[in-house]
Amino acid sequence: RKAIDEARDDVAEAIGCKAGEVIFTSGGTEGDNATIFGAARRHGGVAVCSAAEHHAVLHCVENLNGQVVEVDSTGAIDVAKLEKVLQDPQNAGRVSVVSVMAVNNEVGSISPLRQVAKVVRANSPGAILHTDAVQATCWQDLREISKLVDVLTVSAHKFGGPKGMGVTMQRIGLEIDPLIVGGGQERDRRSGTHNVGGIMATAAALRETDSTREAEILRVTKLRDALVDAVISELDDVIETVARDKRVPGIAHLCIAGCESESILFLLDEAMICASAASACASGAMEPSHVLLAMGVDAKYSVGALRMSLGHTTTEQEIDRASSALIAAVNQLRRNKTAPRVSASK
Repeated sequence: RKAIDEARDDVAEAIGCKAGEVIFTSGGTEGDNATIFGAARRHGGVAVCSAAEHHAVLHCVENLNGQVVEVDSTGAIDVAKLEKVLQDPQNAGRVSVVSVMAVNNEVGSISPLRQVAKVVRANSPGAILHTDAVQATCWQDLREISKLVDVLTVSAHKFGGPKGMGVTMQRIGLEIDPLIVGGGQERDRRSGTHNVGGIMATAAALRETDSTREAEILRVTKLRDALVDAVISELDDVIETVARDKRVPGIAHLCIAGCESESILFLLDEAMICASAASACASGAMEPSHVLLAMGVDAKYSVGALRMSLGHTTTEQEIDRASSALIAAVNQLRRNKTAPRVSASK
């Protein structure tokens, strides 16, 4: 019990909340599901989210027949469209939860949470405001995010902690029905025997992330820019999906014309380079990205979408290897595509 209490205190300090507002979970997906479904179960009404949310939020809102708000060309929620939805007479007093991610998990765009909070508080003061901050933890001070929202969810493995662990910050007094019931752990908000080792490791990883964040932002930004600059300088018809000043350092997202993502990934895999066409959660499922569709990215480019993640273990040598492998892969695919076909002799 002492170890859990100490870990809870450390997590609360890093998030900027009270220890009693910290709930240990199995990860971001559970936290997102518990918040959306729990708020709807308790209050009914309308659930609202952006069209570029992680599926752990988007599928919940769709399941509840909620309202999905358009995003802009960066993948961030269109605040004016959100305000219009909240001001719709049919939604007056009926919006139970609004969920807007802090950072997009696929393209890395940063959401305007301050404006979102202002619009939600003004138009739906009774709504619970939730943010999925899974992709924000390494790159943004969670204290600045948590003060804007009622519920915040993170996954430990995104900041060097163990898989299968997460944290939900839920303001004291919020009425949200628990998703998991049983022994009444976590003040009846999330039942189940505590994973003490996982909780301690989560707290340790979050402490380290919080203390090294500023230095890592500078280091990883240089690495990301070096990777993208190397690729763009050698290849034509490649675009950065989101401007660098509008996304976090840890995601390099490119759209490459004249190639399909699946083919690029196959060649990168042969070169022992890990990348994906979407977020890690959807890797292996080659289907159109709902994020790029929502952003309105031209199909010429979206078919060649590539997401590369960088973090505390990424080195300059790995960046050099990755950029060289990607350039070689794209050149090979483009040559194969333009090479004349030779008919087989009879």
